[in-house]
Amino acid sequence: MTVEFFPVGNRTTAINALRFEQVDIVLAGPSEYVLMAERAEGTRPITAIVRPEYYSVFIAPTDSGIESLEDLKGKHVAMKDHGSTTGHIMPSYMLSQAGLDIDRDLRISLLDGARMQALASGEVDAVGTGVRDFAPFAAQHGEENYRIIERGQDMPGDPMVAGPHISAECISEMQEAFMNDPDGLLQAILAPGERDKYLGAEMVLVDDSAYDMVRESYALLGLSD
Repeated sequence: MTVEFFPVGNRTTAINALRFEQVDIVLAGPSEYVLMAERAEGTRPITAIVRPEYYSVFIAPTDSGIESLEDLKGKHVAMKDHGSTTGHIMPSYMLSQAGLDIDRDLRISLLDGARMQALASGEVDAVGTGVRDFAPFAAQHGEENYRIIERGQDMPGDPMVAGPHISAECISEMQEAFMNDPDGLLQAILAPGERDKYLGAEMVLVDDSAYDMVRESYALLGLSD
């Protein structure tokens, strides 16, 4: 089988490439997959790459008196960028699950790369972000000065997504091929570099229902079609 790579710059380009059969398979994040499944009916996951330490957390100063998500009512919270799975979508979902109205009960600022510095400077009371941001931040600013007040659910893996034009039989064959040599496929993905997020990851079979909590989060934020 000959494989040709087709670079895509953003999720919209990837979705359209699947819809118009410019590509057959896309490696996507959970949020991107949910959008693909909505906008390109018949899109299905083949397998997924489960990353280690892939979940959201809320971080607050140790001496802030903030012990739980409920304590964030009336506070100023920083998050990453709009649509980030662990830096926006899931933290917002966690707040909602804790009984907070994300539009009325607290102030949320999407600060992207400045979010952790905003916490360090006292500009915000807490940060909702991916767990991997915590260790280097705490090491720099003092592990005794900050703590994780809430941990989110483990995220589903990044799916290898088949376009609507790919038959169920072909998907089954690809699932078998991918799972027969998962390490080989992961090494091929890691080989170009700049993909450290997949170090220590594993390939697994996955069902569409694994992404339902992401769908709920999108609905909460009004991002669903």
